[in-house]
This record gives sequence, structure tokens and C-alpha cells, in this order.
Amino acid sequence: MSEKLPLWEAAKREMEEYQFLAEPELQPKWDVPSKVAINVAVSGRFEHGTSFKNYVDAASSVIEAGACGVHIDFSWMTDEQGRRLDQLPPVETYSAVLEPLKARFGNAFVPNLNVLHGTTFEMCMSPAQQGLAEVAPCAPGHPEAFMVPAVAALEAAGVKPELAIHSSGEIELAKRKLIDTGILKKPYNWLILYGLPFNVGRTLVSGTWVSNAQDMTKHMFLMVDQIRQIDPTSVISVCAAGRAGLYMTTLATMMGLHIRVGTEDTPWKYPNSDIQLKDNLEMFEMARTIAAMLGRTPATANEYRALVGKPPRD
Repeated sequence: MSEKLPLWEAAKREMEEYQFLAEPELQPKWDVPSKVAINVAVSGRFEHGTSFKNYVDAASSVIEAGACGVHIDFSWMTDEQGRRLDQLPPVETYSAVLEPLKARFGNAFVPNLNVLHGTTFEMCMSPAQQGLAEVAPCAPGHPEAFMVPAVAALEAAGVKPELAIHSSGEIELAKRKLIDTGILKKPYNWLILYGLPFNVGRTLVSGTWVSNAQDMTKHMFLMVDQIRQIDPTSVISVCAAGRAGLYMTTLATMMGLHIRVGTEDTPWKYPNSDIQLKDNLEMFEMARTIAAMLGRTPATANEYRALVGKPPRD
């Protein structure tokens, strides 16, 4: 306890011993994890025609550079022969990409696969149920007759559901339909994916409008706060989407969150120009550099598995 002095003596001594700054050690370290999980969504959705080899090459480049996982999605993609990849058998198409990756990298990456496509529910779930996926995204805003049994099926197959959140309303849907019902198991794994332009007024997943850094920041703070209110231990990743991708990545890294980058959700390098990304590796390297500048290093595949509650793999 400090000594006791009369007011005027205390004021006099304070002026004589005036110090503008306190000791720097009084500032505690910020609660920002040193590790950041950087997944990459390697779909070339903005290209005209692709191939399984392109997927393999894109995924290989980012795994080599340190990505902990890759997200593979054939939605609306066509191959070089004009075939819709999302209308082919999903186990066949995913295997064409994963088999050469597994042969080269083993379990040094986490496969994150879309389970949205198929002519039956069982076909949609087949990549998870046949052991191809370790993590799979599913939007709480998708129709309940698909979304609820899909999350239950992923849990039963030992595949970690990733809640793809396009707007704050989907957070409440996830709480009411998946968390309060006990269908979803901890740790809750969220992917905030906002800022993409929508082409109709109401879709299966309605999005947000982000046209400047202030809007981008408000939306992210709002959604992160709402998720933390549900469960402060939730794992939250932010997807680099639309023009704001690079800025979203930077803010999320500053906030101690995790990130997903890649050309699936944006072709743009910067929000204030029309310069396009060269490839997925360029975007990953930008994210890795930003993380290093902010005192964080990329998590390994097993570190990411531990984060989302999955066992390590040799």
C-alpha cells in the first residue's frame, strides 16, 4: 500500500516526481494464440474449365508451403470437357484428387470436403461415410430436412462439422437446431463466410453486403461476439471472401481467429483494385506473411486436428 500524505503534499510530490509512462511490464500480453490454422479452399471457381490435375497441383502447392488443410468443392465447376463435376459421383471425384495427395503427403493435411451434392442423401454423405473427409462444412441456413440429418451423419461418421455462417441469422439457427438439441458436439467449429455478392433477394443462404472496411469490421465483430455468447471456447475461422478477402484475413489474424484463404471464394488480391490473384499459393503466402508479422505461425495438420477435437494422425 502506498504511503498516506495530505492532499497538497501529495500533489507537490507528484509534480516533482512526474513520470509520463508507467513501467511497460504493467501491460499484460494479449490473449492471441501463437498458432493460426490456415486452410485453403483450392477450387478455381472463377476459372472456365478445370481438371482434377489442377486441383491436385493447387492443393500440393499449399500443403508444401504449410497449409494445415485443404477444402475441395466441385460446386458449379465444369471440367475441360464441359462436364459438371458436382453431378459426377462424389466419392469418385474426391478420390481422384485425394489419392495422389495422400500418396505424396500422407496425413500431413486435413481433407475438408463439401457434402452437398448427390441424387440421394446417402450419396451426399458418401465422402464422409467412406472415410475421405475429416472435416466438412454445412450451412445452418440450408433446408432443415438436409442440414440437421447431415450434421448428425457427419458426427456419426467421425467427421467434424464446420458451420458455414453467411450472416448472423445462421448463428441463431445453429444454436436452436443443432446446439440446443444436442446434435452438434463440442468443440463447436464455425466458419464465418461473408461478403460475397448474392444475385437474388432470398437464397438458401442469404449473405451480407460488405463494401468498405467499416462494414467488414462491424459484421465480423458482431458475428464473433454472437458465437462467443453461445460458447466462448468455440473454434472460429474466417473465410477470405469477395473483394475484402485480404482485409478479412488480416483482421481475423489480429483477433486471434483462424483463417481460410483460397481462390474458391475470391479472385481478388486487394479490395481497392482489380488485380487478381495468380493462384492459391500466392494467397496462402500472403496470409502466412501477415500471420508472421502479427506474431503467429501456421498450425500443422495435427495441431489443427487437436483444435477441432480430432485425434492426431501419423
